[in-house]
Amino acid sequence: MQPRSKQGFIIAAILIFGFTSNFGYSYAQNPEPGKPIVIGGTLGIDEHNCDTTKADFDLIAHTAGEEATIIVIARLGRGELSREVVRRRLRNLQEFIYFTRGIPKERIITAEGDRVQGLGQVEVFIKGKLFMVFRLKRNKDFLTNCET
Repeated sequence: MQPRSKQGFIIAAILIFGFTSNFGYSYAQNPEPGKPIVIGGTLGIDEHNCDTTKADFDLIAHTAGEEATIIVIARLGRGELSREVVRRRLRNLQEFIYFTRGIPKERIITAEGDRVQGLGQVEVFIKGKLFMVFRLKRNKDFLTNCET
């Protein structure tokens, strides 16, 4: 019977590790006070993360409330050559927040920032403070062929 209990222990340990480590992803749950929420961790997200990305966009809109300005800065990552990638990422976020959550475009300021090492990045500032950072896989968008 000992091999069976050892096998059960190993399976439980793997499950616990998987749930606590998020396998390289960081999600919006329980961020440290004063630190931004980081989405994508070391692996990055892509258009296949529709539901979680929409939830993150909703959190941005909810946190901004009725009056706060949202500033979004997109940055190319290593190996990304086209500035069109940055423009698409900015447009994805801006249009979702505008059309789905009704935040006026005048309250959403977008800009292209300097290139970063590693994954492409989109930084979201609310009330002048860095609120959320998305890390995206090379040349990938937030939402492609997602139903709203």
